[in-house]
Formats: sequence, structure tokens, C-alpha cells
Amino acid sequence: MATINLGSIKFNWKGDYAAGTAYAVDDVVNSSGTSYVCIAASTGNAPPNATYWNVMAQGGTDVGTTLTTQGDILYRDGSGLQRLSAGTSGQFLKTQGASANPTWGDVSSNHTGLAWFEYQYGTGTFGDMHSVAGFQGVHNLAVIPWNTLTDPYNIIGTAGSNSFQVNTTGAYEISFSFRMHQFNHYKIFLNNDTDGKYAERPNTALTGTVANQAPMIGYNTGQGEVHQLHDFYYLETGHSYSFRATNDTGSSNFSTSTSSLLGNHTSGGVNSYNTIFRVKVTKLSGV
Repeated sequence: MATINLGSIKFNWKGDYAAGTAYAVDDVVNSSGTSYVCIAASTGNAPPNATYWNVMAQGGTDVGTTLTTQGDILYRDGSGLQRLSAGTSGQFLKTQGASANPTWGDVSSNHTGLAWFEYQYGTGTFGDMHSVAGFQGVHNLAVIPWNTLTDPYNIIGTAGSNSFQVNTTGAYEISFSFRMHQFNHYKIFLNNDTDGKYAERPNTALTGTVANQAPMIGYNTGQGEVHQLHDFYYLETGHSYSFRATNDTGSSNFSTSTSSLLGNHTSGGVNSYNTIFRVKVTKLSGV
């Protein structure tokens, strides 16, 4: 009767490979997450040496080791699984196409903040044109005040009655909305009090020295008109700005002593009240 050499009747698990251990055929070891079966007796010949070892089960990336921190995301690059650590609050996961790795991106919009100034005649301690000697009927360089400031995005730095500074240098949209009577051929504008000129507009010469860059201009044609004017300005940190109104003359003379308030005044024998005055300041992103 023929003799059959059965050899090992099962695999012998030896745990992690050790260089000083003698391994026999059918011994199985672990090395770097992959299991190997011994095919030739060996000592000191570490896997994956193909003369002594065959792969039994190919190991993959240890996800538990790769992802180390709460918020981590697992992705595959050109060679294997990788960790993308958590981004900052408010960011979104941004794909960069099939040949690039994902990344975190910042949400952007056409503005980075809004603030509102408002003046209501008869509120607070603001005076009117009747109380200013020699000013009645002239209206040049009237300072337009405001009673309240709403700044949920913190774009305004310091602020006082009528004047303000911004926290970030850049382009801003200024929108005026107000009601006025008999203030013909007026100009509503933003004054750069620090430099004594109109606030710069975001054109090809953002920080130019032009003293009379075009302000917002409006005309009265009837009583009790409501006006909405919009323009763009380049505002700088460390500069103080104020809302101004001027008539046909004196638009280039920015006297810092002018403290007249645009409120109750008389023009053409008619008492006029600027009952509500609002300004929206919008910080434009990327500019």
C-alpha cells in the first residue's frame, strides 16, 4: 500500500514575523498588515521575500490608523488612502477634478459685510439748519448725521456722530435712501475727512489724489421726494469718513468746521424736513 506524506494538516499561525524565529513550511505570519505563508524553511528571511513566503491575504491601509482625529475625512490619492484633516468652521469640501485631491474651500459671496446708518429728525439731540447763523438757504457742505448704527458683520471700526472708519481697506458700495424737499441740484457724497476730499472711488487709480471724484448727484422736481442713490468708494483703514450734502457751489471746499445738520430747514419759503435718512454700507469681497 502506498505511503502518503500528509505534511501539516493545517496552517500554523505564528503571529507577527520575528527575525530570530525559525519558520517551517505552512507557518503563517503577519507583516505590515499582510499575512504570509512559509513555502521553504527559513530563519531571518523576512516577508515579502518570494523565495520563502507567499502572500496569503493582502492587507490594506489601516483606516483606524489613518483617521486620527474627529472630523477627518478619508480619500484616495494616486497611491492609496489618505487623511484630510477637518477644515475650519463654515468651509465646504471642494473637489478639484479626477486628477487632484479634494480640499477645503471658503464660501464666498459678492459682499463680506453690511452696515446700516440711520437718521430720524427729532430723535436724539441733533439740531437743524434754523439754529445755524448764516447757513439758512445755502445748504453747501451740510453734514448729514445719523442716530443709530447697525453693524452685524463688524465692518465698521470706530464711529461717532456722522463720522466712521472701516476695519478693512477695500471697495465698498454706499447706498443712500432719504426724503428731502426743495434742495435743488444737490450732491450727496461720502467725504474723506482725513485727506479733505471726496472719498476715492474704486477705479484705475484707487488711491489717487483727485479731490473731486464724481459723487452721487440728485435733483428735486417736486415736494416730498424720496431718493435712492448708489455709488462705489475705496475706503481705507485709519481714515475718517462722513456723509455730506452740497448744493451747486462750494463742492471742493471741505471745511472741517462745518457742523450744520441737515434737518428742518427753509428753502423758497417752504419748511423742509429730512424725516428719514438711511445709508447702507456694503463691503465687496475680493476687492
